[in-house]
Amino acid sequence: MRNMNPVFEIGLPELSESDLEQLTEECEAAITQHIFDKIPKKSISELTVTCILDLNETLQFEVQLDLVQEYAIGHSLDDILEGANKFEAEWLEKRLVEMKAH
Repeated sequence: MRNMNPVFEIGLPELSESDLEQLTEECEAAITQHIFDKIPKKSISELTVTCILDLNETLQFEVQLDLVQEYAIGHSLDDILEGANKFEAEWLEKRLVEMKAH
């Protein structure tokens, strides 16, 4: 299990509890799809993506990934997970900027 905590600063839109829940679900789906784009689904025996968003004075963002492969695919799993880390930070930043614009 890997915990990834990217830090970036942008002005936040107004976020309700419902907005946070929706962002969490969208984040989990986007990261899952990103991983499936990199690793064949049939090679994965278990994949759990958990996004945690907590808004106090700042937005705290944590993603936990648990990935078990059925068989090796010839790619570094660490590299794929690091790529997912970068993807999720960029995805969340883009999504928040879109929300702020509306």
